[in-house]
Amino acid sequence: MKNLLIVLLFSMPIFISAQTKEDIINPKVPLVFFGADFTQVQFTRSDEFNNKPEILRFFLDINNMFTSKHTTKYIEKGLKRNEIKTDYSYVIKNNELVEWEKVYSDNIDYSLSDEIIENMIKKLNIDQGLYKDHIGMVLCEENYCKTKPLGTVAVVFFGINDLKTIFIKRYSIKPSGYGFLYYWGSINWKSLFKLNSIYKEVKK
Repeated sequence: MKNLLIVLLFSMPIFISAQTKEDIINPKVPLVFFGADFTQVQFTRSDEFNNKPEILRFFLDINNMFTSKHTTKYIEKGLKRNEIKTDYSYVIKNNELVEWEKVYSDNIDYSLSDEIIENMIKKLNIDQGLYKDHIGMVLCEENYCKTKPLGTVAVVFFGINDLKTIFIKRYSIKPSGYGFLYYWGSINWKSLFKLNSIYKEVKK
């Protein structure tokens, strides 16, 4: 009995601090949007892209565009929150380490497994003290296929206390717009426009 009591006492903080899917739409639980993580993205078919050396600039430009107040408004409106936080420093740091030569392939059906996404979250090295008891949100970029043409992105919510995913929603979106940045960048904005459907799905 004494040993059981000790086990329960040590287990209680874990259960108390664990975050759940329902916390995504709970305005009392703070949420941080971390931006777009391109560390595992693939551009397929590779021979159809002609601006490969500039690709890392694209990663930076997308997250710079997220600094607009419109971004927070889209997320707040979709998840019915009065306020969210943003911090793009972690994805920007990791995106800078990507080797542009390795983000192209001919696998037009390339996608990210849940395990890869879990690992991407851990590699963000988020300050868990700073964001204790927060829900994290990040866009994990998967496949930008010029042949289809479609871009796939995973909208990922995770608990910062344990860095475990609590909800993943994948979208395949047709890009649109002029110029490389706005054409492919539109995938990210369109995924944010779909947050209302995520709200409804989580609320069920």
